[in-house]
Amino acid sequence: MKDTRRLLMGKRISFHDGWNGSYDWFTIGHVENADTSVRVFAEKGKGWGIFISKSQIRDLVSNGKIEEHGEIEYCSFTRTWTLK
Repeated sequence: MKDTRRLLMGKRISFHDGWNGSYDWFTIGHVENADTSVRVFAEKGKGWGIFISKSQIRDLVSNGKIEEHGEIEYCSFTRTWTLK
């Protein structure tokens, strides 16, 4: 978890959920462990945060972007995380 915090703290993250159209971005100031993912926030205890799958963190840090494609009831959608 310490390595994950070190990789993410202070970086700017943006997230777009193509299913419901939500979009959020901020500079990461707090990282929490959440089972199979981590949840990042601008500040501890502020807002809903953004979930990132632990299996995708290395790709996000090295590539700066990850996309997840899904389908619900024959409707396709994409979730996008960008890290700068």
